[in-house]
Amino acid sequence: MSKLSEFKNNKIDEKENTQNNKTQKENITEKDLMDKYNQYKDLDSNQIRDELFNEVARQKANGVFDYNKLENSLDSIKGVIGEDNYQNMKKILESLK
Repeated sequence: MSKLSEFKNNKIDEKENTQNNKTQKENITEKDLMDKYNQYKDLDSNQIRDELFNEVARQKANGVFDYNKLENSLDSIKGVIGEDNYQNMKKILESLK
């Protein structure tokens, strides 16, 4: 006879898989950052803004856009980027709502 501990709960397994996938997506490497930098480094501010709005639209359509996470990220780098850059980014962020 099987022991109760040998039975797996599918819901728990699904939750663990979802958390593992999320963790993998959040592990951004230096190479990932350099790839993104190289992708956008030659664009002017209008092109970058257009890319941003296109990405936000895609995320909203897929139901994964997280305004609060972006706002928290911006607040966490406020001391590093300076007040002028912070205010500019804050205006851009507010336009994404």
